[in-house]
Amino acid sequence: MNNNNIASIRKSKKITQSELAKKLNINRSYLSEIENGKAKPSVRMLERIAAELGVSVKDFF
Repeated sequence: MNNNNIASIRKSKKITQSELAKKLNINRSYLSEIENGKAKPSVRMLERIAAELGVSVKDFF
């Protein structure tokens, strides 16, 4: 998985880490760790992130 894709998609939609984290009900620092490859999110979390960004999970790969 290319975690940078999550950040790129988020930024292209002009959504901040704080905004996305709030929608996902997670800490911004955890989202940052996911985006920077320091945390390995569950498939369910990837599905939630994709849904909030309006993309498919496959777009993260």
